[in-house]
Amino acid sequence: MIVNGTTYNDKTPKAIVDILERVRQSGGRICIRYGDTETGRDWGDPRMCGRIGRSTGTVKIPLLIKTSRSTGGEGLLDHVIIRITASNAVLYEHPKYQPAPGLNPQGMPLR
Repeated sequence: MIVNGTTYNDKTPKAIVDILERVRQSGGRICIRYGDTETGRDWGDPRMCGRIGRSTGTVKIPLLIKTSRSTGGEGLLDHVIIRITASNAVLYEHPKYQPAPGLNPQGMPLR
């Protein structure tokens, strides 16, 4: 699916696409968690934070840009995002969200 010139995976929920596009256009910072979209189980990967940009070229995909000085970023696996936060506010959470072992309910490492 293409929204505002950015190509998202067809399996990505519209709610996630809307959030990513809003954040991309505003330039705000978010944190993303990946996981199983059937069970809501967090994969336990390191939390990824940054701004949303998009690649150049004919097919523009969403990228996570780590800092304002970054010249590029990694492509998002937008179809397996299960949680999006910004400034400790939850922007999106899978209805069955389950933190991975070693993470608290907010998706942060246990201390």
